[in-house]
Amino acid sequence: MELQDLNGDERIALVGLVREVVLADNQISEDEIDEVAEIVDAFGEDGYQAAVDSFDGRFKDEESFRRFLATITRQEARELIYGTVLQGAAADAIEGGESELLSWLADVWKIEVQVEDPPEGEESAEE
Repeated sequence: MELQDLNGDERIALVGLVREVVLADNQISEDEIDEVAEIVDAFGEDGYQAAVDSFDGRFKDEESFRRFLATITRQEARELIYGTVLQGAAADAIEGGESELLSWLADVWKIEVQVEDPPEGEESAEE
C-alpha cells in the first residue's frame, strides 16, 4: 500500500497526525518539510488541501480527533499512516505530548513498534 491508496478518512488521519506530532513544535526541519512534500505529492495539492481543510473543520480538540482515529480500521492503512508519522516525528526528538499520542495510537491500532539497534560498529547515543 502506498500513500495515494489511502481513502478520504485515512488521508485526514494522516494529515491530522502530521500536524499534531510532526509539526507540533512549531519548528519545521528540512526532514519535516520533505515528509510533508511527500504527502502532498501522493495526494496532489488539491487532495492534500482538502484533507487539511476537513481536519480543520471537523476537530476542535484532541479528544474528538482521537475518537476519529479509532474509527480507522484497515490495518495496512494504519501501519502506513503510523510509519509515515513516526518517520517524520523521528526527524526531531519525540517530545512528551507527541510520544503519548503515538503510544496511545500504537495501542489502539494494534501496531507493534520496534526500535532497531544501530548497525554493527556504530555507537549508540548512550555510549
